[in-house]
Amino acid sequence: MKKIWTIAFAAFMVVFVSSFFLDGTGIETEKTVIKFSDKVYRVTLNFGLRPNIGVSVGPDGILLVDTGHQEIAEELLSAVNQIMDGDISYIVNTHPHGDHAGGNEKCGADAVIIGYEDLGQMVSEGVLMRGDESNNFYSLDFNGEEIRIIPSPGAHSDKDLIIYFTESGVVHMGDLLLTQSFPAVGPRVKKYLEILDWAIDLFPQSTKFIGGHGRDYTMAEVKDYRKMLMDSIKIVQKGMQDGKSVEDMKKEDVLKDYKSWGIFLEFLDTDSWITSIYNSYKNE
Repeated sequence: MKKIWTIAFAAFMVVFVSSFFLDGTGIETEKTVIKFSDKVYRVTLNFGLRPNIGVSVGPDGILLVDTGHQEIAEELLSAVNQIMDGDISYIVNTHPHGDHAGGNEKCGADAVIIGYEDLGQMVSEGVLMRGDESNNFYSLDFNGEEIRIIPSPGAHSDKDLIIYFTESGVVHMGDLLLTQSFPAVGPRVKKYLEILDWAIDLFPQSTKFIGGHGRDYTMAEVKDYRKMLMDSIKIVQKGMQDGKSVEDMKKEDVLKDYKSWGIFLEFLDTDSWITSIYNSYKNE
């Protein structure tokens, strides 16, 4: 394994970057480790869709938020064990898609694996329901802080969870936040905006956000992201009011000023976003 370590300092994080070879492929790729606090990190391997993995370390052990692609689960474990050596105690999946839960089997051999459908049965594992019927969440005390697991279904998938590290001030949004891309929500744009607005209102202004893919955000950047979405939505809505079809707006390239948001995840381009907006608002 070839290692190239560089350190970059920002307002709330330290970044470690190293390169490694995928076993048996001869292909060199890169891993990035972001430190938010002594307890909470983010690991990203430059493979496939490059999902962001949340990591909690401390006296209680290691907790992972998502496990990424199955093909590089071994490399993920290696990266995590460079932060802290040991077995994985818990895995919390933000949702069950393969680029986020593909490494569960390899990483979770001795771990408690928590997904949306498992929450109600996790009392014996220390996961307790809190809040009330209209604003419920689940709570796990781990590594000296309360970790809140918040069900947020209905936008990206029907089984999304948001994970809040309360003392560290870090929220892992899973694919409910794609910080360098348009949302992957299909015809559920309105529900997505409800969840995004709820997050903006709920979490403190100092919160750091880990998205499912892409770089990390401050609260100010989440608000800027929402504004970008609303501006693009208004353009498509105007086209709809003028009687234009989806294909008309694609041909006219009505979101040409937003093309940079369709580069990081190429399948979420402006055409895809136009379709999502149109199908979300066509019955109004």
